[in-house]
Amino acid sequence: METPEDLSDPGNAWDNAPPRANKYPRDVLHVVVRAFGERHALPGIRMHVWKGLTADFVQRFANGVQCLRPVAAWVSVAMDATMLQLIQIAESMERYGLCTLADLRAFAGAHRFHGKRRCLRALAIARPGSASVKETELRVRLELRGLPAFAINYVVAGSAYDSRMEHTVDLAIAQYRVGLEYQGDQHRSDYRQYRRDREKLGAMAALGWSVFEVTQEDLNSAEALDRLAMRVACVIARQDGAEPRVARLTYARIADPRRAA
Repeated sequence: METPEDLSDPGNAWDNAPPRANKYPRDVLHVVVRAFGERHALPGIRMHVWKGLTADFVQRFANGVQCLRPVAAWVSVAMDATMLQLIQIAESMERYGLCTLADLRAFAGAHRFHGKRRCLRALAIARPGSASVKETELRVRLELRGLPAFAINYVVAGSAYDSRMEHTVDLAIAQYRVGLEYQGDQHRSDYRQYRRDREKLGAMAALGWSVFEVTQEDLNSAEALDRLAMRVACVIARQDGAEPRVARLTYARIADPRRAA
């Protein structure tokens, strides 16, 4: 699954820097030990001390190798990952079946470790059901611009392919019939996929939906995301009469449960 290094691309470069931005070579093996005296200088290995490490944080494989449990591995990167990366990895761990967001919340709430507040804040924003780290990034970055919460992989009633499989949209604000689709390279290079996309967007437009397609180039540009957020805000404003605007919210703000209320 994804690691912070895998997510260090231009699309994440805008995000808040982690408390300690340690940069390791990508081929370094990270090892956790319980005490400073257990550390050794070995080529290709970076050793970290976790004084609170206990046996229930660890799983042992049949060959004797010991590894952190997924929930412990996630909190172990709390001080080296950005807030967006923590959210992306948490959702990814559930997507890959390693653990659930509820498992992460239970572990983070029950133990002491560096970065606990950051983890709890990330878990207040993370949601189940995302299909990719790019969809997570798109959703979070638009919520930071003041847009309402999005439904994930929303099924559009009354819209379907010829096979009768219902159309879904990556992110949706259903009450305003506005959706977002993240389009990876395969959506442009695969002709059949391209035709399916055009069919779906046409069917949804006939039902009154406004669907915006987003690419990596949009994620790489703060200005492009501002324009996208404003377009979505304008769709909403046409229906509820509010003045469209783009905000600048913090992670603490979008993690606050009072915001939804």
